[in-house]
Amino acid sequence: MRHRMIVSLVFVLGILFLLPVIEFSQIHKTVWPGGVYPVSGNRGAQFNSPGWAVLNLTCNGKSGRVVVEDDVTGRVLLNSTVLGHAQFEIVLPHAGDYSIYGSNSNESLVCTDQVWKPYATTTVQDVSYLGSSAMFLLFVILLIMLR
Repeated sequence: MRHRMIVSLVFVLGILFLLPVIEFSQIHKTVWPGGVYPVSGNRGAQFNSPGWAVLNLTCNGKSGRVVVEDDVTGRVLLNSTVLGHAQFEIVLPHAGDYSIYGSNSNESLVCTDQVWKPYATTTVQDVSYLGSSAMFLLFVILLIMLR
């Protein structure tokens, strides 16, 4: 009786380790709403990503450069010229703040964004999968030993 309870507890712990990743995907669904940003001169806007995600960025206007920067690391994720219309897909590597802005040569651009398929950060995923794998492995070992 006691062994069955321990085996059941280990199995339940394996499932509990998966909950952060499952819960995150259920809360944030597939599309995180975006915004419309005028990008001219050095002006722009800031947005937040709930986790690792893909940014779908569409820019329209005359011409200029658009820059997407990670505010946490300072790394430039996109620095591209727009002539009339352009669409970009950019990987946002972690949860946090990002900036969209132009360079001095911009005449007038308007950019819209949507964050697609946000996932929990890789650290959360690694801990979740490693913990659940360890618990399920322990579960199998206990099942074999108790037979």
